[in-house]
Amino acid sequence: MLKIFRSVRQRLLKENKFKNYFLYAIGETLLVMIGILLALQVNNWNEVRKTKVQLNNTLSTVVNDLSLDTLMATQIIKYYEANQKNSLRIINKEITLNNYKECPSCASLITLYKPFNIQTKGYDILKKITNQQIDKKDSLITDLSQLYSLFLPMLQKSNDRLENDVLKNLESFKQYSWFVDWTQQKFNSEMITYFSSSEDYRKKVAAHNLLASRNHLLIVKSYKANAKVMLERIKTRLEDE
Repeated sequence: MLKIFRSVRQRLLKENKFKNYFLYAIGETLLVMIGILLALQVNNWNEVRKTKVQLNNTLSTVVNDLSLDTLMATQIIKYYEANQKNSLRIINKEITLNNYKECPSCASLITLYKPFNIQTKGYDILKKITNQQIDKKDSLITDLSQLYSLFLPMLQKSNDRLENDVLKNLESFKQYSWFVDWTQQKFNSEMITYFSSSEDYRKKVAAHNLLASRNHLLIVKSYKANAKVMLERIKTRLEDE
């Protein structure tokens, strides 16, 4: 193409057709500019397409993360609802020396916990690409980022509180003569009396229940509900693409 342009220019100059030469030169310049603009536009289209593919792949990863989260949340919720039910039996003095065998897990209500750590593989990738190229007016991406920004620190704090409380309770049990038997799930009369009738244990159960059922459980339930909404929105987006 460049050889053709050069040949035409040389012929016009040899024939002293300066007016035609200048007109041709202007036309040639316009053609070159149009070519550059078209190349830039095609490049932009390619970049948009690549970005869209990258975003969709990332959203697919987020879907996997949220799906795992909702499954884990269901297990966590089930565990803490059972924990809450048994905790209330201790708090309301429904467990006695006569019926303690009805609640074998009542002796470990405050020394076990289930942390909830949400999956962030997709979100970590999403943060990188949104900082670079994704339209920040995309409501789906904005709401998804807000979901993680809100619940990640909230769940981490809740996990930490439960862990600290469990460790504190375990430490307090070491003072009792039945501690070793308790670790081996061997019950004796002194231990049974403590877990069924002790006001100290009742207070500890009440305190742990506040952290577990009134706080951690509610956060997990809230996250699960919001995660399910986001899952449906992402799936709809991917199906429409």
